[in-house]
Amino acid sequence: MKKIMFLNPPFSAKQLYGDLSEGGSELPPLGIALLAAITRKNGYETSILDAAALKLNYDKTVERILESSPDVLGITSTTLTIHNAADIARMVKEKDSRIKIVLGGPHITSCPSETMSYFSEFDVGVVGEGEITVLELFRCFKDGLDLGDCKGLVFRNNNTAVFTGRRDFVEDLDKLPLPAWDLLPDMAKYYQPAADSLNRFPATLLVTSRGCPGQCVFCENSMFGARMRGYSAEYIVNMIEHLQKNYGIRDIFFEDDNFFAFKRRTKDFCRMLKEKKIDITFSVMGRADMVNPEILRSLKEVGCWQVGFGCESGSQKILDNINKNIKVEQIERALKMSREAGLKIKGLFMIANFGETKETIEETISFIKRVPMDDFHINCFTPLPGTAAARLAAHYGRFDPDWRKANMISPDNFIPNGFTYEEVLRYHKKVYRVFYLRPRIILYYLSKMIKSKELFLKVFRGMLAFAKYTILKK
Repeated sequence: MKKIMFLNPPFSAKQLYGDLSEGGSELPPLGIALLAAITRKNGYETSILDAAALKLNYDKTVERILESSPDVLGITSTTLTIHNAADIARMVKEKDSRIKIVLGGPHITSCPSETMSYFSEFDVGVVGEGEITVLELFRCFKDGLDLGDCKGLVFRNNNTAVFTGRRDFVEDLDKLPLPAWDLLPDMAKYYQPAADSLNRFPATLLVTSRGCPGQCVFCENSMFGARMRGYSAEYIVNMIEHLQKNYGIRDIFFEDDNFFAFKRRTKDFCRMLKEKKIDITFSVMGRADMVNPEILRSLKEVGCWQVGFGCESGSQKILDNINKNIKVEQIERALKMSREAGLKIKGLFMIANFGETKETIEETISFIKRVPMDDFHINCFTPLPGTAAARLAAHYGRFDPDWRKANMISPDNFIPNGFTYEEVLRYHKKVYRVFYLRPRIILYYLSKMIKSKELFLKVFRGMLAFAKYTILKK
């Protein structure tokens, strides 16, 4: 058993972003790229099929899998794409039952036993960080060893889901190899951040830390735990240099939950970029209560152009209800500091939260109008499996736990008390219009469009999608 294929299952931008899909992102699947690097390093013949990036349908995806004829097919999946993954697994099994199918990713980690009980198509699930687990699992397959002795797995025994327990988290991320970017489709052609996180081409995504100590009810942190661990500054700079040399990357979106958490690392990172005179632009994300003027100025000096904050709401009542553990005033202060440092600011929000009312939405609208944001995104509050929100949702509104409806772009799985489905959608569109249909924001996007042909096309498609969703579509 020497041949491994990792699969990002087919799904469309429409499935992820709905009517705003033209302005969405196409990002490399870093999780399976890292696992592929590890299996290849350990002697396995390894490949990656990113069916989503290649826009393959189910039949073409299965055809490509069968052509490769792997011994093991490892599929990654979120909650929204779990049925896609199961459909592919079933179709592969019908054609070649010899192939072992292993499921990994955030969904199986959040509800391992339920997933294995529901989907007979998967042979084994990898729960949590998979870098060590997959190697032990593949040895079990090869040598016929008992899966029950391998931590971090869930499998069926006599139609009963058996969970072998959590594996310890990887402590030193610097010991991990660079992701196998070379096994992915052409980085410059197939991947790019959304228009609101894009500065120049080619661009890509990096995640440089794991874990989050926050207790927000809408997050599920069993994948990486509550304690934060990060790559060193040296490792991050090495990744940037590798991406520049081999793929021509000029802009990076750091998708860490809180890039600012490692203050010493951030200082070292900025120093090394300056000393090496690396020409890179990048954007970061973080909590508003963990920034200071010094860090923001340092990031700006070495190429950071945008900072994103998970504001969630402009209502203190809502922030308390979702256990954000932050004050509206702290968010405003962080946005002001970022503006003074010369950075563009992106705010991330949610609507239809626990305890939401028309008055709290108006508080959010008022907040959006008065703070110095340049970019903006708003989701519909979505109680995902394994979160505190999923356990509490029935108390705050109408909750449909169907995994297919956990899309974050519409109130399909949760509608707060006092609202109808149509009312939530109307407010969702209204908040978008309030932010984007202002002269300052329109001029900002026009200035982005003249930077390059690629940016013009990306922003223009996003504008069309915005108009269709918020103005033209009833």
